[in-house]
Amino acid sequence: MARMRTAAALVACLALAPAACKPMSPRPANPPPPPPEPPAAKTGIEAGPVGNSSSALGKSRDAAVRTRDAIQKYQDDVAKQADEVFKNP
Repeated sequence: MARMRTAAALVACLALAPAACKPMSPRPANPPPPPPEPPAAKTGIEAGPVGNSSSALGKSRDAAVRTRDAIQKYQDDVAKQADEVFKNP
């Protein structure tokens, strides 16, 4: 008899559970991403001509640009040599 009541209570709970649940509302659409910003004015080591600075800050910038360019040239040379060594016959 106790099993019958437990089973009846379980069936009643299962029957009422969908009615008790609130349906989910759909998610709102995500807003579109903002448009890209126009490129900013060049600053830092990218600005101005290199090599004719008179201030200490300008001379250090010139040195940084020369160093960056030398490193890039070296990396390009290494990549070219690696391509020659590991090229497929």
